[in-house]
Amino acid sequence: MELTIVGSGTAALEASRGPSGYVLKTGAQYNLLDGGTGTLLKCLQAGVSYKEIDRLFYTHLHPDHTIDLVPFLFATKHTPGYTRTRKLEIFGPVGFHAFLDKFVDVFGSGMLDVAYEIEIKELDETELTLASFKVVSRLMQHSQNAIGYRFEMDGRVFAYSGDTDVCAGVLELAKNADVLLLECSFPDGEKVTGHLTPSEAGRIAAMAEVKRLILTHIYPPVQAERIMTGVEEQFSGSVEIARDLMHVQI
Repeated sequence: MELTIVGSGTAALEASRGPSGYVLKTGAQYNLLDGGTGTLLKCLQAGVSYKEIDRLFYTHLHPDHTIDLVPFLFATKHTPGYTRTRKLEIFGPVGFHAFLDKFVDVFGSGMLDVAYEIEIKELDETELTLASFKVVSRLMQHSQNAIGYRFEMDGRVFAYSGDTDVCAGVLELAKNADVLLLECSFPDGEKVTGHLTPSEAGRIAAMAEVKRLILTHIYPPVQAERIMTGVEEQFSGSVEIARDLMHVQI
């Protein structure tokens, strides 16, 4: 597996950090995990076209994780000389069907009138096998029905929290992961319910015994030195702060 960090930031936009968006390559297939403002453009900058995306995975329905779904659907329909024919699988939390229906109300039913099949699957505490890899989803402590993901392929494990507070679900997904992509939103001493501080992220990584921790969903107040100090007090393993357009081998 190979991970590309498309957006390592939040709804509080920064020039150097776009909102959440990640491409996970599994074999020859491309999976987009979340997709906030500008994700498709940043994918192109990272060398991944929206034409190559096989599946979409969403952790929750906040706009900084989902808003580029509309540009994705319009781009795949309205690019001259290009017609998508292979099925698009979309995975998301319970309530995703109703969420997409609201987009259709705004932009029209033609948005989904495409030449390819769209299959939507709502997940909660779910395990399934897709092509050559296994996916496990568990409920996170954030917005209603928010989930995180664990991907297993060829003996390797990648886990992605989405947005979450400390909870049993994130610990289960992260257990013995080769790479854990974990949100770290606010500094220690400025705790916001539903998000993690550096010390909390470090404790999760230590308890789950992960091999490599990558911190993402960075709000502007969280500076690099403040993150690393809090995390390293709790976790002695490999720690990195995500950067936009960063590539990670798993």
